[in-house]
Amino acid sequence: MRRKSVPLLFVFCLALISQSCNKNWQDYFNPDGISDHVYRGPIVKMGNGQVRAVFTLSPTGVPQKLSIEMNDAALQGLTQDPTDFAHSMFMLSVPQKVKDLTPFNHLMINWNPKGHPPFEIYGVPHFDFHFYEMSENAQMMIPEYNDQTAAMFDKAPAQGFLPSSYVASPGGVPQMGKHWIDPSSPEYHGSLFTKTFIYGTYNGVVTFYEPMITYDYISAGTQSSTAFDQPTYFSPDQKYYPTKYEITRDASKHTHTVSLTDFVWRQTTK
Repeated sequence: MRRKSVPLLFVFCLALISQSCNKNWQDYFNPDGISDHVYRGPIVKMGNGQVRAVFTLSPTGVPQKLSIEMNDAALQGLTQDPTDFAHSMFMLSVPQKVKDLTPFNHLMINWNPKGHPPFEIYGVPHFDFHFYEMSENAQMMIPEYNDQTAAMFDKAPAQGFLPSSYVASPGGVPQMGKHWIDPSSPEYHGSLFTKTFIYGTYNGVVTFYEPMITYDYISAGTQSSTAFDQPTYFSPDQKYYPTKYEITRDASKHTHTVSLTDFVWRQTTK
């Protein structure tokens, strides 16, 4: 008995439907996650939605944005238990191009449903968006801050590797390090905290860049682009480094993004 052939168009449509179900946001014709100078990392579940890293280059190959992209549903269904660490930390892998062109190795989102110390300033629901320069394994090896480990946390980078305007916060955080804040930020001068920029260090080197942004600021679709103070020296050098962080909302795509932008080539080190 002769088997009837299935129309190719029907097969193609079924394939598209299958991909759509299994790969939200994925470009059908770019299964490697690359299209038009945009490199996309793997999708991670967050809240009721999804999040991923997106790296955008100019046509000449210069980094434009390193973004954390969240769909609307990712802001819903988040844990409200501050001790529920399994559902409040989200690790994001980045495309290899990020590692080739910038100092960043991976990204991490920390959701703080009740805020964190100092609670008089940061005691509101907010996200910590970490852009790590160290490997994930090295990050996970950072211990708790105590009498035996304090020296590793308290060892500051050599002069010039952090902006002179930044000062160290007391103590340190396991799997993160020492946090450095800008005392000229509005939240230290009577304004309510909405967004700020933090540097991180551990054992004498800069380990992360961190935009810290409230849930209300992002969910309201507020958009901004903010320059942050720059160090004099960079390690590793011969890389592109960002000079601004940006918060955007794309209503047509139902997404929010937090990005490092305005990259500059750094080729001098101390």
